[in-house]
Amino acid sequence: MKIYLGLTFNDPQLLPAAPAELVNSQILSPSGLLSYLETFYSLGTPAVNRAALRTEQYRQVLVQYLKVSEQDPFYLAAFRADELATAEELLSRRDELLDAGYPLSAEGAEETPARIRVLHELEALLLADDNELDLYAGPADRLNLLLSSLGEDRHPRLEIFINEPRHLFTPGTRRLLDALESLGDTVSALPEPKAPLKNNDLGSWQRKLRAVSGIDKLSPEPVQGSLFGEEASSAAEATAQEQDLTGDGSLVILRAQRETHLAAYLARLLRDAPDWRPGALLTVRNQTLDNALVTEGLPSLGVPSTSLARPSLQVLKLVTAFLWEPLEVDRIMEFVSLVTKPLDWRLAQRMAVHLADTPGMFGPRWVAMVEGFFRELQADGETTNDQIATIRKQYDDWFRRRRISRDGRIPKFDLRQLFFDLREWALLERTEKRKKDVQLKRTVGDYAGLLVLSAQAQRAMELLDAQPETDLNFLEVERLVRTVYEPAPTHFQPKEQGSLSTIFAPASAAKLPGTDPLKKLIWWDFIEHEPDYFFSRYYPDELEYLESLGARPNGPAHHNERSAWQQLRPVQHTREQLVLCLPERVDGSPVEAHPLFGDLEAAFPDGALDRITINVDAAGQATGPLVTGHRPAFSPVAIHPLSRPVPQFSIERLQQAQPREREAPTAMEDLLYYPHKWIFRHQLRLQGTPILSIASENRLRGNLSHLFIERLLNKIKSGEVAMERAPVREWIDDNADRLLAQEGAVMLEYGQEPERVQFIRTMQYSAWSLVHYIKENGWSVRGSEQRLEGELEPMGGQFIRGRADLVLEREKNGVVEVAVVDLKWRGKSVFKNLLRNAKDVQLCLYAEFIRQNLPPDGEDKPPYRQPERVHTAYYVLRDALMLSRDELAFANIETVAGADEAKVVQASTLKKIRATYNWRWEQFADGIVEVRCNETLGHLEDLYQDLPHDELLEMEADDARFDDYRSLIGLVR
Repeated sequence: MKIYLGLTFNDPQLLPAAPAELVNSQILSPSGLLSYLETFYSLGTPAVNRAALRTEQYRQVLVQYLKVSEQDPFYLAAFRADELATAEELLSRRDELLDAGYPLSAEGAEETPARIRVLHELEALLLADDNELDLYAGPADRLNLLLSSLGEDRHPRLEIFINEPRHLFTPGTRRLLDALESLGDTVSALPEPKAPLKNNDLGSWQRKLRAVSGIDKLSPEPVQGSLFGEEASSAAEATAQEQDLTGDGSLVILRAQRETHLAAYLARLLRDAPDWRPGALLTVRNQTLDNALVTEGLPSLGVPSTSLARPSLQVLKLVTAFLWEPLEVDRIMEFVSLVTKPLDWRLAQRMAVHLADTPGMFGPRWVAMVEGFFRELQADGETTNDQIATIRKQYDDWFRRRRISRDGRIPKFDLRQLFFDLREWALLERTEKRKKDVQLKRTVGDYAGLLVLSAQAQRAMELLDAQPETDLNFLEVERLVRTVYEPAPTHFQPKEQGSLSTIFAPASAAKLPGTDPLKKLIWWDFIEHEPDYFFSRYYPDELEYLESLGARPNGPAHHNERSAWQQLRPVQHTREQLVLCLPERVDGSPVEAHPLFGDLEAAFPDGALDRITINVDAAGQATGPLVTGHRPAFSPVAIHPLSRPVPQFSIERLQQAQPREREAPTAMEDLLYYPHKWIFRHQLRLQGTPILSIASENRLRGNLSHLFIERLLNKIKSGEVAMERAPVREWIDDNADRLLAQEGAVMLEYGQEPERVQFIRTMQYSAWSLVHYIKENGWSVRGSEQRLEGELEPMGGQFIRGRADLVLEREKNGVVEVAVVDLKWRGKSVFKNLLRNAKDVQLCLYAEFIRQNLPPDGEDKPPYRQPERVHTAYYVLRDALMLSRDELAFANIETVAGADEAKVVQASTLKKIRATYNWRWEQFADGIVEVRCNETLGHLEDLYQDLPHDELLEMEADDARFDDYRSLIGLVR
């Protein structure tokens, strides 16, 4: 049996490609060789990944050691900070020493360094019979067990060809190879690439690399910018004048701003040159190049993509948010926004829209939303009762489960049940998706993400079962999820016939005996991927001690030497043409060139690389070598900017439009000032897709402050809260957490305490100031969020209905008075200007409706006594500031002086509202829609020169605030 052994041969794809059917031979990595040999000695190979479980088992060993140790071990501080991370690190050191052949199970000698002696004591504790500690066998344990069994010599004779130099393998692999040789198996190296025969650019660089590297003896200490180090770069510079680059196409550098440009260029080259079929090296498995090839109609490479961003995997890290009180709204929003989730997508969509507007749960609005959804399901007739029951159970399981305070501990049973439910859902969801594929007669998907999710949920349950603790705190739960959370590989498309031969590691460029040489290669991502540095895990005295026992593990020098050797493989094996793809950015982030690029620059005179470089972004214009007989070029595309806003546009169907049966005050403001918004929203019914993100801070505080004031004033109206400072403060303190949970749960989250305290203090001061204004001026609360309705013109005008934030009433000197107060969170200057310029349209309309005092539907009598005076005011909550035109309603407030008294201004404003409304409908009757913004202001002023401006509202000069149609009118270009 022939074995081709390489550190990167866990993926059997090689360049040059190995024969499709290897007779009596296998391509294996060291772990593959271990598994292969175990089958002959009846040694079990783990069927599943037990790494996370081993970490938990070793954590228990560390906990037990702390109980029995007479002095604090060296890892104590790190262990207190993160138990699992410390256990993972110490376990890897244990395995590394066992792999190197160190007798860790023996008792430590007197000269054993202190830290290694602790590992001896941990191993002794693990092996002791008087405890129940256990540890699954890792690769090093399996290797040592295999080595102890090799004496039986039950495996067939092996002829092993190793890819890397022998000293670059791990100590355990070297020990295994030595043992196999002692049994009569042969171990030899794959032949090194032959020296270049052609006197071309590629051959010139290969000869220089062979000169400075020695092929078999590379410098163990590379420096930044060079793969081999300072001496090698100097040697390359000394020989740089021997031969210059000619640009013959054997060595080509493709440069571009973005990797997508390179992918498009290569895909077009491959499409236009069907005889040019080089191999491809993709050191990072992503879809960029593959997508470009498929777009050009070429066969897919079948590159598997590995990512933690799969929606199915996101579920794992989000479900634990349902365990804790208060709920984290951001994580709940992520959960309901996922494509794949254990919740009906229609209900999840409703929840996301609700949370985007009102970031809280379980309040009256939330309950109305959820129950309304289920009533609609019952009414539509398309969803069976069993399906509705399943959706209801999903909702109850996630949102009605028992939750623990975040500073408490969750019982292990509850957490295990959560992961069990998640695993069962993932398996069932995968089954249902595959059934649907069959029903729709489409290719049955693998849905690997759901399989990985179920496996990770299973692993989480195993970890919980292995833990002796009966409950876990918040950080322990999150650490457990991070331990089992792994990316899921996904094949978006299978590898198709005729696609390029592909490898995913530089060292996979390896010529097996009997195969043709690698002629042409594209090194797709010729950028830096290696870590910046390595550091030794052991102190010098520890390394000397291990060296004395012949059990020194590989250190930074080995890592660097192995990396340098592997990175040379693609260059040395390529015989005819090497194309290096070097983008400046990948996924939008700047990247550094591969270390070999520094050696390439040093090997030739300054400016020589220009002759072998194609700037893809300037292809077809700049001179450069030809990769094939054809060089694609980006076609210039004329820039056609979107049209600028026009002052008016025409809609023919608008000529038949009729006023709506009922308008809202905010819609009326749009119609009067920015008619395009009203037309788009209410006539054409163009609705923007809601942005499923938590409301901004100011909007959130505005909604919350309105809620606090509304609930407080309702209690004051009913007599449950006295109009005194202490009861007002007490009510806010007692109800703050409940109201925040219902409407502003983000303020209850971890880290939000300063903002929450500040908001509550602001509300206490602002609420008492408002109540004080009401009390001191003899007002009583008629209604909070009271519905007001009326006609724009009495006896048949446009009907308008809205809700006033606060309506007050009093009887003073026999005169019935009413005050309408509009509550605002902030914007003192804005509302001062509205009063000063008589643009308080909503307040003016509310005052008119109160005067009209229309009876409710079905009744003949007005609901309230007819007032003789109606006052209006703004109250800015953040500043506890009342704003009005005079002090008739509220004494000692900030007023906005004007030439006329408030009653006259109200009457004048109302008259202008009616006139402007009629004028707008005259425009609509002609099919004309005005677009008012800063850019069209001058044009509109020219168009409206003959209008009676004194009879109309003063129009705005700026762009509309909160305009969803900016793109449609040309403001976004």
